[in-house]
Amino acid sequence: MHKVGISLVTLQATYGDKRAIEIASEIGADTIDLNLDPQDYRNVNSVYSKGDDYVFDYYEKLGEYARSLGLEVSQTHGQVTGFKNIKDEDDALVENIRLDLLATGALKCPVCVVHNATSIHLGPTPDPQLMYKLSYDMFSRTIPYAKRYGVKIATETFGDAVRFNACDFFGNIAEFKKVYSDIKSLDDFKDHFTICVDTGHSNKAMRYNNPTPADVIRELGSEVTVLHLNDNDTLTDQHKIPMTGVIDWNDVFNALDEIGYSGVYNMELALDFFGKDFQIQTAEFAVKLLKYYILKRYGN
Repeated sequence: MHKVGISLVTLQATYGDKRAIEIASEIGADTIDLNLDPQDYRNVNSVYSKGDDYVFDYYEKLGEYARSLGLEVSQTHGQVTGFKNIKDEDDALVENIRLDLLATGALKCPVCVVHNATSIHLGPTPDPQLMYKLSYDMFSRTIPYAKRYGVKIATETFGDAVRFNACDFFGNIAEFKKVYSDIKSLDDFKDHFTICVDTGHSNKAMRYNNPTPADVIRELGSEVTVLHLNDNDTLTDQHKIPMTGVIDWNDVFNALDEIGYSGVYNMELALDFFGKDFQIQTAEFAVKLLKYYILKRYGN
C-alpha cells in the first residue's frame, strides 16, 4: 500500500498537537509528520523545559493517540536553524536536537528531519571549509543521540538563500552529497543518518544550475528514505500542493520508482495558502489529490 502523509506544522500552530492529529485522521491521511521545531528547552512554556521524563511521557501519549486513530507517525520535523558558528546558540541547538530525538523515539517514529547549516545565517558566499565544519560538527554531536534513542536523523535538501538571491551552500547538490557522504561513511553514524528530499527546495535550487527535483532523487538514490513533497514556481518557497506549481510530478514519481522508494509520500504544505479559515479544507484536498494520483498511477 502506498501511504500518504501530511505535515502537521500549520495545524499544530492553529489547533494544538492533539487536535491536529485528529484532523489528520478525519481528512484521510495515513501518516503524519509531527512538528517539533517550536520546542525549546530555554522557554519555560515549552514541553522541552520540563525534563526528559515529561518529554518522553508527553510524546509517548501523543503517539499512542495517533495510532488509536489509525495513524502512523512516520516522521518528525526537528530543529531548522542549523549551526551558526555562535557557540552558545550552537550548544543550545544540540540540546534541542537531542530532545527532538528523544521525542521522536517516544512517538515510536523512525526518523527526525533536521536542517543543516545554512547560508541564510552565514552570508551568500560562506567559506566552504567553515560550512563543512559546521555541518560535520552539528551532525557528529547529534547522531549519537539518534543512536541512543533508536531513531535516524534525516538531513534535508536545500534551495536558495532567500535573503541574498543566491543558492544556499548545501542547496548545491554536489556540496550536499559531499558532506553527507563524509558523515555517512563513519561506522558509528551510518545506520542513523539518511536523507529527506524536499521537492520544493530542490526546485528552487534548480535556478542555480542544480538538477530537477526528480534528478536530485536519482542522484541521491536509495539514501532517500523521507520526503517533503510540495510544489512552487521556482522563485519562492510556496509549499503548494503537488501539481499546482511547475514541478514535473510524473518525473518525480518515475525517479522514486527507479530508486526503489518504498516509504511514505509525505507532503509538507503551507496549509494557510488560501487563508487560515481554509487550512483543514486545503489539507483534505491535498490528501485526496495525492491519493487519486497514486491510485491512477499504481492502482492502490
